[in-house]
Amino acid sequence: MAVKVAKSDHLLIRWWQTAVEFFGEVKAEMIKVAWPSRDEAISSTWVVIGAVVIVAIWIFIVDKITAAAMTGLVRLLG
Repeated sequence: MAVKVAKSDHLLIRWWQTAVEFFGEVKAEMIKVAWPSRDEAISSTWVVIGAVVIVAIWIFIVDKITAAAMTGLVRLLG
Protein backbone atom coordinates (compact mmCIF):
# COMPACT_ATOMS: atom_id res chain seq x y z
CA MET A 1 0.00 0.00 0.00
CA ALA A 2 1.09 3.52 -0.61
CA VAL A 3 2.39 5.32 2.43
CA LYS A 4 1.61 9.01 2.85
CA VAL A 5 4.77 11.06 2.59
CA ALA A 6 5.09 14.41 4.32
CA LYS A 7 4.73 17.30 1.87
CA SER A 8 7.80 18.95 3.34
CA ASP A 9 10.05 16.37 1.63
CA HIS A 10 11.70 17.37 -1.60
CA LEU A 11 9.94 16.30 -4.83
CA LEU A 12 12.82 14.06 -5.93
CA ILE A 13 12.92 12.35 -2.56
CA ARG A 14 9.18 11.62 -2.71
CA TRP A 15 9.55 10.38 -6.28
CA TRP A 16 12.43 8.09 -5.32
CA GLN A 17 10.56 6.69 -2.30
CA THR A 18 7.48 6.05 -4.44
CA ALA A 19 9.54 4.32 -7.13
CA VAL A 20 11.33 2.10 -4.59
CA GLU A 21 8.02 1.15 -2.98
CA PHE A 22 6.44 0.44 -6.38
CA PHE A 23 9.25 -1.88 -7.48
CA GLY A 24 9.18 -3.63 -4.11
CA GLU A 25 5.48 -4.36 -4.61
CA VAL A 26 6.12 -5.51 -8.18
CA LYS A 27 8.74 -7.95 -6.94
CA ALA A 28 6.33 -9.29 -4.28
CA GLU A 29 3.60 -9.84 -6.89
CA MET A 30 5.97 -11.49 -9.39
CA ILE A 31 6.87 -14.08 -6.76
CA LYS A 32 3.17 -15.00 -6.50
CA VAL A 33 2.77 -15.61 -10.27
CA ALA A 34 2.17 -19.22 -11.33
CA TRP A 35 4.56 -19.44 -14.29
CA PRO A 36 3.79 -22.05 -16.99
CA SER A 37 6.18 -24.89 -17.68
CA ARG A 38 8.25 -24.89 -20.87
CA ASP A 39 5.94 -27.47 -22.50
CA GLU A 40 2.83 -25.44 -21.61
CA ALA A 41 4.39 -22.28 -23.05
CA ILE A 42 5.34 -24.06 -26.29
CA SER A 43 1.86 -25.60 -26.64
CA SER A 44 0.18 -22.26 -26.03
CA THR A 45 2.47 -20.61 -28.57
CA TRP A 46 1.47 -23.10 -31.27
CA VAL A 47 -2.22 -22.56 -30.48
CA VAL A 48 -1.76 -18.79 -30.87
CA ILE A 49 0.18 -19.18 -34.13
CA GLY A 50 -2.55 -21.48 -35.50
CA ALA A 51 -5.28 -19.04 -34.51
CA VAL A 52 -3.41 -16.15 -36.14
CA VAL A 53 -3.01 -18.11 -39.38
CA ILE A 54 -6.71 -19.01 -39.45
CA VAL A 55 -7.79 -15.41 -38.81
CA ALA A 56 -5.33 -14.12 -41.43
CA ILE A 57 -6.73 -16.52 -44.03
CA TRP A 58 -10.28 -15.49 -43.10
CA ILE A 59 -9.46 -11.78 -43.43
CA PHE A 60 -7.72 -12.42 -46.78
CA ILE A 61 -10.76 -14.26 -48.16
CA VAL A 62 -13.24 -11.64 -46.93
CA ASP A 63 -11.03 -8.85 -48.32
CA LYS A 64 -10.88 -10.50 -51.76
CA ILE A 65 -14.67 -11.04 -51.82
CA THR A 66 -15.30 -7.44 -50.74
CA ALA A 67 -12.83 -6.08 -53.31
CA ALA A 68 -14.47 -8.09 -56.07
CA ALA A 69 -17.93 -6.91 -55.00
CA MET A 70 -16.82 -3.27 -54.91
CA THR A 71 -15.12 -3.57 -58.31
CA GLY A 72 -18.33 -5.06 -59.71
CA LEU A 73 -20.41 -2.23 -58.26
CA VAL A 74 -18.08 0.42 -59.66
CA ARG A 75 -18.22 -1.15 -63.13
CA LEU A 76 -21.99 -1.47 -62.90
CA LEU A 77 -22.48 2.16 -61.84
CA GLY A 78 -19.64 3.66 -63.92
